[in-house]
This record gives sequence, C-alpha cells and structure tokens, in this order.
Amino acid sequence: MTSPTDIETRTLSKIKWRFVPLLCCCYFALYLDRLNVSVAALTMNEDLGISPAVFGLVAGVFFWTYSLLEVPSNYVVSRVGVRVWVTRIIISWGLVTMLTAAAQGEISLILLRLLLGAAEAGFAPAMIVLIGLWIPASKRAGAISLMIIAVLLSGFGTPLSAIIMTTMDGLLGLPGWRWMFLVTGVPAVVLGFVFYAVIRNGPEEATFLDAEEKRWLTTRLAQDDAALGGRAAHPFLRGVLNPRVAYLVVMYILFAFSLFGFQFFVPQMLQQFGLGTIAIGWVAALPPLLAVGPMLWWSRHSDRTGERVRHYAAAAATAGVGFLIAGFSMSTPPIAIAGFCIAGIGLYTCIPIQLAIPTTFLTGAALAGGIGVINGLGNIGGYIGPQVTGIVREATGDFTAAVFLLSASIFGAAVLAVIFAAWQRRPPPAASRPIALDPA
Repeated sequence: MTSPTDIETRTLSKIKWRFVPLLCCCYFALYLDRLNVSVAALTMNEDLGISPAVFGLVAGVFFWTYSLLEVPSNYVVSRVGVRVWVTRIIISWGLVTMLTAAAQGEISLILLRLLLGAAEAGFAPAMIVLIGLWIPASKRAGAISLMIIAVLLSGFGTPLSAIIMTTMDGLLGLPGWRWMFLVTGVPAVVLGFVFYAVIRNGPEEATFLDAEEKRWLTTRLAQDDAALGGRAAHPFLRGVLNPRVAYLVVMYILFAFSLFGFQFFVPQMLQQFGLGTIAIGWVAALPPLLAVGPMLWWSRHSDRTGERVRHYAAAAATAGVGFLIAGFSMSTPPIAIAGFCIAGIGLYTCIPIQLAIPTTFLTGAALAGGIGVINGLGNIGGYIGPQVTGIVREATGDFTAAVFLLSASIFGAAVLAVIFAAWQRRPPPAASRPIALDPA
C-alpha cells in the first residue's frame, strides 16, 4: 500500500512540474512588459521630451487602472475560473505592450500605460487563487516562491531590453526603444494561448493525476478549507471587507512605494553613475538575481515554521538597511550598487511571504476578494513611489533624497508587520472562533 507521504510527494511533484514552469514564464513576461519602460526611458525620454517628474507619472499611472480594476477582475475569476480569465489578461497585456511602440508623446504614453494597467489587473491575485486550488496550505509559501523566481529572473529582462534597444536602433527607421516594445510584447501573446491549453481550474479537472492522487489532494484541500471554516463560509465580500485585509493594504502600499520607486528608476540611478546602456541593463539585473537564493531559503523556512508575518518583517527591514547604505554612498558607485543589491534581496524576499499571509485566514471566494483588495489598493503605492521619486529627483538634481524615502517606506512596512504579528496572536471574537488564524 502506498504511504500518505509517498502520495503527497508524488502528487505535488506532478502539479509543480505541470504548472510552475508555465506560471514562471508568465510572471517573467509580466515583469518584462511592465518594467521595460524603465529601460526605454534612457533614450525615449529625450525623444519624446519627457522630464523625470513626468516619467514618474508615466511609470506610476499604470497602477491607476490596475488598482481600480483589481477587485472586479478577481470577482470575475471567482465566477468564471482562472483558466479563461487569465488567458484574456495575458494576451491583452502583450498586445498593449506592442502598441506602446506607437507612442508619440507624454499623453499617448500615459494613455497606453493606463491601458496596460487595465489589461494586467487581476493576474497576480489569480495566481494566488490558483495556488490555493492546487497546493495545500502548509506548502503555499514555497510554491509561491517558485513563481516569484520568475519575477527575480525577469532581471534578465533589463539587459535583454537594453540589447534589443541598442542592436535594433535605426532598423527600418525606428528608434531602438520602439522595437523593444514591439519585440517584448510577443511572448505574452503566445503564452496566453499556452496557458489556456495547460491550466485547469481545480483537481476535479486534473486528467494528469491518477484516482489515488486526486483523492488525496481533494481530501487535503478540504481539510485546509474546513480549518478556516469552510469555503461556503467565505463569500467574496467577506474577503473584501475583512479588517485584516484593510491593514495589509496599508502595509502593501508602503512596500509597493519602495519596490516600484526603485524598479522604475534604477536604470536612471545607474545612469547617474556614468554607466552605458548595456552595462546599466546588467547591473540593474543584479538585485533580483542575487535575491533568488535568499528568497527560496526564507520562504521555505516560513513554511517549515508555519510563521509568515515576522519573516516578512525581517525581509522588509533588510531592504530598508540596503537603501540606507545606498543613500549614504551615492557618490561612491560600487558601495551604492552593493546597497541596492541588499535592498533588492530584502524587497524580493518579501513578495512570496506577503502573498501567503492572506491564505492564513481566508479561503475560497473570500481569498480571491481579499487578495484583489490587497493587490489592487496596495498598488496605489506603485503609483506614488515612482511619482515621488521622479519629483524628488527633479527637485534635488540627483537620487540621494529619493533613496532615503524608499528606505523610510519599507521600514514602515516592517514596523506594521511586527504590529500585525501581535494582532494575529490575539484570540478571534467568539462568533468567528472556528476560523483558524496564522499562529504568528
């Protein structure tokens, strides 16, 4: 007779090998198409007459429509399933990326970034919902971390974009940044069709699992749901209106302020050090690439201990220290770059743990609603961060003060996480005591 441990190992291995590589490719394409504007800015800003402050608006305005449509998008996911809706998301953001090559000035570029935000809305929360449909609760941070590897490996997208810009510049009379948008949008369109062919909405649709594996997985997921009061007890609005979700929104705003303020401006920060376009691409790739090992280790440690929030706080504090080092060393590029690398390790290590926190107190449709609110409203910080970074850069003449602001914001997220951990330890109200909470 097959032991439960053997069944678990075999089942989860099949799931991960079938889904995770594809999800990684989708995440890579997502960040490639979201952040390629930061590389385009090295020559596009001059071509279109865009100032640092205006570029901050161009980079961050993406999050206006992204945030506005996140919850509606996740409501659709809860009604029609991940497979169909995410296919639409992936194909549409690829097409918008290609269309960005036609931008003629700041107005058209802003409109295209708004359209890209609308196209992408709902993707990341839908991935967490998908993980919740297939992976037991005790394994989710590790599974999420495997997907986030693709976010980190998307660091290769920066030198790739720089190489496309440099080598294709002038081809058919078009500047390199226009070719870069055209080329980098194609993979997403292809991946959308692959996603529809491969992904299924739950174990009941899993033709790749045998009867024993499907029975084990269905039972295990039902046990996880029962520990949280059952899926039927978690309607969509319960996740949207949960007070813990509202708190996590504030925490995410501070995190997104630092993350996207850094991501959208790091090529220009490195340009301030006198680096060339391709060198900027490779150096900008260092923070996410160096984060791969620490992120995997810390996420698995979180899974082993069953603790989420204090793990997040430690990673956020690490990012804050990195930005402090960089801020004090902007006149010494090697030290500043080392500080950016430390900051990147902290920021990217936050991501899988942060995404796993809502699964400790929500399930089913409520998880879709809660994740949608956190990712949607929290990404207001994704607009504010680049906008403030650009304004401060234009006002002061360099990025030193902006880097200190990025440090202060992520330190704020770490402090809120420590407070949240204490909140989680408090017993729930009598009416909701059957619901198991994070033991943090």
